[in-house]
Amino acid sequence: MRPSAPRDNFETHFTLDDAQAAAADALSTPGAVGVYLWGPVGRGKTWLLDAYFAGAETTAKKRVHFHSFFRDLHAAYFRHGFSIDGAIDDVLSTDDTGLQAELLCFDEFHVHDIGDARLITRLLDALFARGVALVVTSNYAPDDLLPNPLYHPTFVPTIEKMKRNLEVICVDGPVDYRAAGTSGSRFASGSWILESGIEGRTFADLCCAARSTGDYLRLFEETASLTVTEVPPLSTVDEFAAQRFANLVDVAYDRDVRVDFHALVPLDEFAVGCSGLDTDRLVSRLSELGPTSSRAPFDFRRPPSPGT
Repeated sequence: MRPSAPRDNFETHFTLDDAQAAAADALSTPGAVGVYLWGPVGRGKTWLLDAYFAGAETTAKKRVHFHSFFRDLHAAYFRHGFSIDGAIDDVLSTDDTGLQAELLCFDEFHVHDIGDARLITRLLDALFARGVALVVTSNYAPDDLLPNPLYHPTFVPTIEKMKRNLEVICVDGPVDYRAAGTSGSRFASGSWILESGIEGRTFADLCCAARSTGDYLRLFEETASLTVTEVPPLSTVDEFAAQRFANLVDVAYDRDVRVDFHALVPLDEFAVGCSGLDTDRLVSRLSELGPTSSRAPFDFRRPPSPGT
């Protein structure tokens, strides 16, 4: 059974659009299945998840981000001799006492890699068998996960299982709130500057070399800010470098680390000629950079306090 959160946990200084209100209604109602929130970037999915998590009526709960969760899951999987149950015992631990989460809130769920897809299939099978409630956000509809046509058919049985065990809700309101105003976060205090000759880490060093998401997680565990130099137009690099840059920004955004990007093109030209939901998310997050907007910010980084 999925625990609910009080409906007033979703009250805030802006008016929820119809899609957000429908999601809030679902999350404030106990259910036999979990919830899968998906939709375009900047529509408030993470804010809804965090507001729900803050008020969810259980202490056995855990909120994770895709990149850090799968780093920990892979490490635990190897540590337990490829036992998925042993690995899940580790990643569901909510504190030093070993209390196991009965609610797992999963932000930025996506599946691109066939290796990750196989592990996700085993993970979901085990979580559903244990009765762990899942609340997930994604830029992808379930049917669009693992979009590579070569591998997608192998993941369809897992997609169908997800749709049976999760209520799928599209959060597709008319406004990209990231573009409407900055969040006031440390990440948003960074910049996108057309300036060369600055000391820092080059795009080539960070994204063209063979680096994993775990490398970026470790990087942002060790620094409070970062300067990335010589950022080229996204269309001029291969898909692997582009994906690494997207991962770098994802981790910086989730860890709320200031990053100053020194680029070769203005931000509005950076992704010209590129498309896709990951590119949309990347550009949406980068759009928060720069001077604070004169408009009132839409803060989707912090959940409201109950009763406000």
